[in-house]
Amino acid sequence: MNLSARSLSCGIATVAVLGLGLSLVVAGPAQAAPSGPSWDDVKAAKSDAADAQQTVDELSSRLTTLQEAADRAGVVEQQAGQAYAMAVSQQQQAQDTLDDLAAQSKRAKAKADDSAGQVAGLVVELSRTGGGDLSTAMLVDASDSEDLLYRVGTMSHLSERSATVLAEARADQKTVDSLADQQDAATTALRAATRTSETALTTANDVSADAQSRVQEQQEQQDEVLRQLAYLKGTSVATETAYWTAQQAKAAEVALAAQTARDDDGDGRATGTRPGASTGTSDPSTSTPSTSRPSTSTPSTSTPANPAPAQPAPSKPKPSPANPAPAPAPSKPKPAPAPAPAPTPTVPSGPSKAAGAIAYARAQLGKPYVLNGAGPNTWDCSGLVMMAYGSQGIPTGGHNVVWQYNHFASIGRLVPLSQRQPGDILFYSSNGTASGGYHDSIYTGNGMMVEAARPGVGVVERAVWTPSQLLPYVARPSGAL
Repeated sequence: MNLSARSLSCGIATVAVLGLGLSLVVAGPAQAAPSGPSWDDVKAAKSDAADAQQTVDELSSRLTTLQEAADRAGVVEQQAGQAYAMAVSQQQQAQDTLDDLAAQSKRAKAKADDSAGQVAGLVVELSRTGGGDLSTAMLVDASDSEDLLYRVGTMSHLSERSATVLAEARADQKTVDSLADQQDAATTALRAATRTSETALTTANDVSADAQSRVQEQQEQQDEVLRQLAYLKGTSVATETAYWTAQQAKAAEVALAAQTARDDDGDGRATGTRPGASTGTSDPSTSTPSTSRPSTSTPSTSTPANPAPAQPAPSKPKPSPANPAPAPAPSKPKPAPAPAPAPTPTVPSGPSKAAGAIAYARAQLGKPYVLNGAGPNTWDCSGLVMMAYGSQGIPTGGHNVVWQYNHFASIGRLVPLSQRQPGDILFYSSNGTASGGYHDSIYTGNGMMVEAARPGVGVVERAVWTPSQLLPYVARPSGAL
């Protein structure tokens, strides 16, 4: 059952999507970024080298501030989109369950009708050979096959063969009745899932409108700052955009290093949700995600956004005769060894698979973001990840961020974020666990990733943003762990 989805557009609020356990909590509209140098300031500074450099620094800082505001607003859209994706996946599961039961019921009914036919034949046979209280009148009086089985069952003179035929027919009829009950329950579940999906879609649109307007405002101001920088430095907007993106990528690598240092518990393993740990969500191996593609208006594309650079930790002074190194602290007892990891299954190997997935994702750059989009012309985040690795013959667990993480956890294909490589899948979470997953992307190396970002942005390759919301494990669908 496909739902028509509009492009996300909405107001910010505290929202809980019915039945999904995923809450979107936003404190309220963010404070507007402080104004930066005006064009008059920029023109006045151009003639003085010292003033020009100071103005460049101020403009660069403003770019970062604007980007942070845009990313905060964008997260809300992504969380709302994931809530809708989960609702659609659950709705599709309910529909698949009902379809499967309908097929089973059809087969069971045919078998029960055949069994009832054998009982009817038995009535005719026994009535001709002196079957006592059996008579062909039963065939006329019985309202249906179930009534006929009841009437035959009340007879007192049944041979062993007759009793066996009747027992089999009764068992077949019970199967039909049981499946009918299951179909009723599945129909009720589908109605509930459909209502939840519709509620999630409405919520997603309501949550996103204000976010989009604020993101658009930040991006317009960023464009203005880039034009000012190009004028001040005597370059082009394209050059300044490329330079700023490169700077953001370097800052992202520093921030990722700081983040993984905090996550690392000292034995080379990241803390947080462990691979294979229970996340309280459905097993991806038994859950079929939605493949429907709701129609929506095509959002406009715009310049991708990047996070603020994290400041590197100050370096420690090197030991010297005047400043000797402190004596090593007494060694602590080693902790108990971690449980052995689950056996790694056989998967397509080789870096070419990761490179192929990256190439596929890059081929989609510039295409719009649409809720539940899985190509070829529109995408959402998990749809892009699913199809990029699907192009390499590698399943990802379905069209859903949480399912994808759980899938790779269940097959032992997670590695610490600190060991990331190009082609690995990055996962964003609102609560530090898989259950809070709301966005994923494909890491392309050197602080960059390719993602289906959100409405109004679409598919972009950009610096990794907000490392603090990344789960401490990445998925490595192919290659050595």
